[in-house]
Amino acid sequence: MAEMRVGVPKEFWHAGNLSARYASNDPRSSSFGERRLDIDMRSCDFVRPAAILWCVVYPLLAVARRAACRLLVPENTGVSVYLKSVGLFDALKQAGVEVDDRGVRGRSDPQLILPLTRFSEEREVEDLANRALEALNKAGLGAANLHPLVSEIFAELALNAVQHAESPIGAFGLIQFYELQQGRRFVCAVGDGGIGIRRSLERNPDLADQVPYDWVAIELALRERVSGTGSKTRGIGLYGVAEDMRKAGRQLIIHSGIGMVETNEELESEAKRTTLFPGTLAYASIPT
Repeated sequence: MAEMRVGVPKEFWHAGNLSARYASNDPRSSSFGERRLDIDMRSCDFVRPAAILWCVVYPLLAVARRAACRLLVPENTGVSVYLKSVGLFDALKQAGVEVDDRGVRGRSDPQLILPLTRFSEEREVEDLANRALEALNKAGLGAANLHPLVSEIFAELALNAVQHAESPIGAFGLIQFYELQQGRRFVCAVGDGGIGIRRSLERNPDLADQVPYDWVAIELALRERVSGTGSKTRGIGLYGVAEDMRKAGRQLIIHSGIGMVETNEELESEAKRTTLFPGTLAYASIPT
């Protein structure tokens, strides 16, 4: 029986922090031969929403390939409580992943606007965006004029996942408010286990020879009216999000396959090769 253990770093921001030696075995592939997978988070003392999306997408794809999966939860009690509260443990358990959370209990957190939630249809995205806006208004977090923007950004990222990913496990999203030393921020994160941006764009004959690598495909996808469908009425949503994220203090990270592109006010875009995210992750950060 083939076994694999993916060790999570002490500070886990996103899949790019993982060692390619362990994390580039693609569970979407028919050649994925692992029959036992451990995600080892025991030494993790800090985890961000983008990392949480990897922690749910990777093992669920492995389960879909009939691998037995186990999450070794952080020894840091505070981190385990956070992951329980955000919904990671329950999402994994529902999919058949073994999670020994030692009975840790979650807690109500008004800064958690939308806990980790699974979706696969456009109507679900609309409902989640409306729920998020209601929660934002009720909690009164940050600048009120940003609440509709946060809801709209989430909706655009989630719609992209529903319309283009073709993910066998659906997509997951979460929205959180943070108070950090660098300031207060809203964070939206959406991840899927689908075909990825490069394969999606390759379906457009006009683009097929323009996307040799994942990072090139992401850069192209952030341009106006670029879409794998070839329709001139598509390719506006992600472009609009990227434009919004170029305003002061904002950040957008798109991670698809082994490519990652970061966009903010200072960078036109920074593209690089990185550790695999099996599908696509979109992470938007907005200061308030």
